[in-house]
Amino acid sequence: MKKFLLIMLCMAFIMPLAAADTLPVYHAPSKLSAPYETVEEKDEAPFAADAETMRVDYVGIRQGDCIVIRVGGQTMLVDGGEGWRVHNVEKYLEQNNIKGFDVMFLTHAHDDHLEMQEELIKKGYCVGKVISPYTEEDNYSLWNGYKKLLKQKNIPFETVKTGDVMEFGGATLTFYRWDNKKQTMNNHSVTALLQYGEARVMLTADIGGETQHWLMDHFDHELFKCDIYKAAHHGRTAAVGEFLTAMDPALVIVTNTKSSTATHDNQLNRRNIPRYYISSGTVCTETDGAQWYAWIEPLE
Repeated sequence: MKKFLLIMLCMAFIMPLAAADTLPVYHAPSKLSAPYETVEEKDEAPFAADAETMRVDYVGIRQGDCIVIRVGGQTMLVDGGEGWRVHNVEKYLEQNNIKGFDVMFLTHAHDDHLEMQEELIKKGYCVGKVISPYTEEDNYSLWNGYKKLLKQKNIPFETVKTGDVMEFGGATLTFYRWDNKKQTMNNHSVTALLQYGEARVMLTADIGGETQHWLMDHFDHELFKCDIYKAAHHGRTAAVGEFLTAMDPALVIVTNTKSSTATHDNQLNRRNIPRYYISSGTVCTETDGAQWYAWIEPLE
C-alpha cells in the first residue's frame, strides 16, 4: 500500500506524543445523564473559527460499531453494524451530506461489523477502497461473500497488518493485529490508533482480554496512550486493568446500551471515567489536534 509505512520508521515521532498528557475534552451541555462524571462543559466548540479539525462520530445504531471519521476533506467508515440497521445509518449520512467514503475499514468479518458496508455498497454509495486484515486467500464465509461483492463493484481491497501506518486526510492510523490462528475472530480484530496532531483515539474493535494482554506483553505501553477509547467488544466485559491504565482515556465511547454493559460500566465508574453510549444517540467528537469537543445527538 502506497501510504503505508513500517511502524518502526515512525517510532521517533509517535513516542513523544504517546507520552504526552491526555488532552482536555470539553462537553456540550446535555439533559442526559451521560457522561455520568463531572466534566467541563462549553456551549460551543473551543476551536478557532478557521481551525482545521478532525471529526469522529459513533453513529447511534443502539448496538454495534459504526464509526465515521472526517478529516482533511476525506471520509472513512469503520465497520458499520448489522445490515438491518441501515435506515439509521442512511439517516445519519443524509443529515451530514455524506454520499460516499474514501475508505471503508473492516476490522473483522462478523455480521455486526461487515453487513452495513455491504448494504451501503449495494445501495450505490461510492467507495474508494476497502482495508481489512484479510487477503485474497483468506477463507471466511462472510469475507468470501464480501470480497466477491467488491470484485463485482470494482472496489479495490487492501490488507493491513501490525506495524502499518496509514495517512488519511492529515491524520494517521497505526494498526495492530494478533494473527494467532488459535484465537477467535474477535481476538483477530484489527486495533487502530487514530492520531491527529496530538489528539489520539484508540479503536479496539472486538478484541478480548487475550489480545489486550498480548498488546501489553509485546509493545511499549505508552504507545496506547489516548484521549478517547472506543470500548472493546461493545463494552460487554471489563477491559484488562493494565490495558485501561496504559490508555488512560479522558472519555470512553461504548457502542452499546448501558444496561448491557454493567461490568464495564462499573469499572469506568470506579475510575471516574466519563462515557457515552450510542443507544442514546450519535456520539460526536471533534478535535483541532490540541483539545476535544464532545456532544450527543439524541435518537428521535
